[in-house]
Amino acid sequence: MSFDEEKREINESPSCTKKKFKEIPIKNAFIRDKNYWDKDNELFDKIKTAILTVFLVPIRVICIIVLLLFAWSLAYIGIYGFTREELKLRPLSGWRRKLRTFVGWVFRWMFFVGSAHFVKVKGKLASPKEAKILLGAPHTSFFDALSVILSGPSAVVAKHEANDIPFYGKIIDMAQPLYVKREDHSSRTTTIQDILTRVKSKEDWPSLIIFPEGTCTNRTSLIKFKLGAFYPGQPVQPILIRYPNKIDTFTWTWKGPHVMLLIWRTLAQFHTFVEIEYLPVYTPSEEEKQNPKLFAQNVQNLMSKALNIPISDYTFDDCKLMEYAQKCKLQFAEKVSDMLRLREKIGLAQSQIEEYIVKENFKGNEDYYFEFSEFVHRLKIPADNISFTLFKLFISESDIADVIDFKEYLLHAIFLIKNSEPKIELLRMMFMLYGEDGRVNREPFIKIMQHFSSVSLKELTKLFYSLDTRNLGSIAFYQFVEATQNNSKFTQLYTPNRNFRQKNKDPR
Repeated sequence: MSFDEEKREINESPSCTKKKFKEIPIKNAFIRDKNYWDKDNELFDKIKTAILTVFLVPIRVICIIVLLLFAWSLAYIGIYGFTREELKLRPLSGWRRKLRTFVGWVFRWMFFVGSAHFVKVKGKLASPKEAKILLGAPHTSFFDALSVILSGPSAVVAKHEANDIPFYGKIIDMAQPLYVKREDHSSRTTTIQDILTRVKSKEDWPSLIIFPEGTCTNRTSLIKFKLGAFYPGQPVQPILIRYPNKIDTFTWTWKGPHVMLLIWRTLAQFHTFVEIEYLPVYTPSEEEKQNPKLFAQNVQNLMSKALNIPISDYTFDDCKLMEYAQKCKLQFAEKVSDMLRLREKIGLAQSQIEEYIVKENFKGNEDYYFEFSEFVHRLKIPADNISFTLFKLFISESDIADVIDFKEYLLHAIFLIKNSEPKIELLRMMFMLYGEDGRVNREPFIKIMQHFSSVSLKELTKLFYSLDTRNLGSIAFYQFVEATQNNSKFTQLYTPNRNFRQKNKDPR
């Protein structure tokens, strides 16, 4: 039976089930509420913000710029003559070390000027002899840098892009950080080795603070800790970071208010409250020393209980996956990580039936709008709360009926199946999904290419007509490959995607 015949049979048959299913609540750790106003008194908050934006924010900005330039000039003097590689090999000493501490306090004054007037410190900071590694969580804000300053200042594991930030990069260099290219697996492996070397060194290094979540989240849970801090098998000191403020002007996530909006809202507050709590040093057992994953889980459980928030199974790779989906202009980019998990629970990740559906007699030039009963029948999965939640991912807030565009679902499923391969493999499937017999018309061709290429609409249209030499109104996939595989404008389509290892399971 062809796809279309079975589709008609489903449409003409009674609903597969009359049972009502419940959507499983999902709280994505990388998405926050876009509302950064006082929900109880929004009008007053907006009036207050407008007044402070005119009279207070400019003064604060000027003071911060002056302090930043002062800190930068001191940092420039303090590490003058040192290369970045030399700073990684041996700790600063003498007057340079004292100057680094002073620069840290200049930075503390920057935060004070920026509204952080009340910073409460609980517990006691351990000395580097007691714990060379400090673990800060949850990582949610640019204000988390206060934990670095108040801890020595300590050295830090920072993303590589941070050293390119004007002025700020030089100050970070003075902290003698370990830089990591988070998207590059080999860089992450090198950083783990650098951490091992640093903590086992007999030199007088400051403590090394690591944010083991690897990226900013919305503070509703702790995402899975990366294992880099736990491979050395050394004692660690957990640091809890809290922002007990009525209005959340800090939380900076992958999807939410822009960082500049958050900075503005923070500068337009009279006061900001920050709480840093040092938990007792955690010394790993012999079993934990041999098993970094167990070590990380136990420390995370300890911090989760102290923070009174749950542990989620999200990871930094989920954030990368959503970002990649957004670059591919997928309509439901923010939901692909949830889709990944739900497909795994149902068993679709193993069967990959979506790829089979697309390859087998799929009429891509027709519309396929499915209700839930048709959705589960087509995928050959049980109708339950999990499959219902997967179905609901593809219903927009503006949609009235509980019907999804099945082609949109298949597009996202194929994206997950093929995301570790070159984009050309995705395109091969898209030609089948939006065409017929491996050929696509001009409009779907443009739509496909706008997902995966930055080439202009004019050039894509020109390319299409140059390939449609017989005026059929459609082109075949092999024609597209022959025309683009040696064209520099389309090189990215044939380049392996190194951001994702197979199945997106990166232990680090």
